[in-house]
Amino acid sequence: MNVRTLNRSFLLALMGLALVALTTVPAFAGATIVINNTDAPGVGLNDTTPATPVGGNPGTTLGAQRLAVFEFAAQVWGTILDSDVPIVVQATFQPLNCTPTSGTLGAAGTLQIFANFPGSQVANTWYQSALANKLAGFDLTPGPPDPGFLQPPFNDDIFAFFNGAIGTDPNCLTGLNWYNGLDHNQAGSDIDLLAVVLHEMGHGLGFANFISEFSGNGPLPAPLDKDIYATFTLDETTGKTWAQMTPAERVASATNNGNVVWSGANVTAQAPGFLNAQAEVVVNSPGSIAGTYTAQPAAYGPSLAAGTITADLELANDGTGVATDGCEPLTNNFAGRIAVVDRGACAFVTKTLNAQAAGASAVIVVNNQPTGLPPMGGTSAAATIPSIGMSFTDGGAIKAELGGGVNATLGLSATVLSGTSSAGRVRLYAPTAVASGSSISHFDTVLTPNALMEPFINGDLSPSTNGADLTRWAFLDEGWMFSDVDGDGVPDVDDACVNSDLGATVVIDGCDSGVSNTLFSDGCTISDLVLACADGAPNHGQFVSCATQVGNSLNGAGAISGADNGAITSCAAGSSLP
Repeated sequence: MNVRTLNRSFLLALMGLALVALTTVPAFAGATIVINNTDAPGVGLNDTTPATPVGGNPGTTLGAQRLAVFEFAAQVWGTILDSDVPIVVQATFQPLNCTPTSGTLGAAGTLQIFANFPGSQVANTWYQSALANKLAGFDLTPGPPDPGFLQPPFNDDIFAFFNGAIGTDPNCLTGLNWYNGLDHNQAGSDIDLLAVVLHEMGHGLGFANFISEFSGNGPLPAPLDKDIYATFTLDETTGKTWAQMTPAERVASATNNGNVVWSGANVTAQAPGFLNAQAEVVVNSPGSIAGTYTAQPAAYGPSLAAGTITADLELANDGTGVATDGCEPLTNNFAGRIAVVDRGACAFVTKTLNAQAAGASAVIVVNNQPTGLPPMGGTSAAATIPSIGMSFTDGGAIKAELGGGVNATLGLSATVLSGTSSAGRVRLYAPTAVASGSSISHFDTVLTPNALMEPFINGDLSPSTNGADLTRWAFLDEGWMFSDVDGDGVPDVDDACVNSDLGATVVIDGCDSGVSNTLFSDGCTISDLVLACADGAPNHGQFVSCATQVGNSLNGAGAISGADNGAITSCAAGSSLP
């Protein structure tokens, strides 16, 4: 067995630092996650400053509320994961590097990594401590919890630290504060602590690589230069995973924006159930730039639909400084037009509200960075028009033609999911300049809705994304739930519907109802429940009657709409089953 303890500087450089974005988990199996509070009395997780209970958090002191968030996050991951070996997370709240406008929210990672241990599924491949213990079936570093934060003997599995200066030091991210509720219902610019803790624990549990994006080197020379995360990190340009690459190839791949993906079969299969259709701008005229351009929808305002808005485009002018950034009230009359603004100088929401006040029917934000799409984060109940972001190159091509008139349609693709490659795989974050602690070990920022394991904590994360988004399927790919033969995320011993139909929609005898094929906590999908009617039905009429009853029950429980119920019944009636 190979084992390596990661030193503190390597840990901090390697693991994903959650960055500030200024702008019901199904129950199955189980793992016990224990929080080892390493803070001294009266500080951090033991801070006695009085606090009012908020968002389901009953704590009456600041420290008690922080600790309750940690414990709730541990329960969430413990519900999702499957391990017979307790997972120990050593935690602390301490002041971290911070200025009035930028700062680190927190970080987490594994304390040790293991290769070639009993139960290891891939030879000469490093695994995080918690995952290695799960696969081995016993604790590879037994003993009592460590006596302090990042102190030997390193019996714990994960370290996690968070910035205690936020909300207490006026010179740290001025105006921002932690939100300690358990419901993701933070107001204004508050930072959702639960989302950040869930995200960082996700790194420690397995969503991170141990290969430097700058040098391409792994923890040890080949063959011990790869990890389980790298096994599923695929560069579609070269057709190689990071586990197969040389260090030089990895360095090149780290900045191959849009072409580095997660190759695990479970994430790819589940993407249609999580990701929305890709937002796009279809330029109708002039012919010189006519075509379809990829876009990023805003996290605020109304959602787009296929072919939502068709109108002429006009460049914003606010008459101040960079007049096209839309940061001041616009001088244009945009009635019946789509406003085009440049990214920078103010929040995306501000640009949208200024364009909305000028009568615009929608907003296109053109990136001021050479690659990628604007993240379009933010929250605003006042935004009533849709907003999207375009790349610097595509937006520049459109702006160059605005003088002669440009007409376009904003909407959603009928064939492409947001954040996926042409092969349908989910993209990993690989910006053209390596972002230390963020590149590769996150999903790309272009996913819609935003995923928990993106490099920025976004305001649209909800209880439904408490690790139950694509993250759990990545963990399944890595081996966390390897006893799950049919790949539905439920261990077979607890699965009421082994060999589930995991298709994206409910299909009955070739008839696609278009109804999203929801996976329930007992391991059954809607397709499973409907098609089970065929097993015991003596004739077609009985099958249709049973399928209708299933649809009625699901509709009554709020799992599907009345229209969905009708679509299922129609497909059942038109089938040849049983």
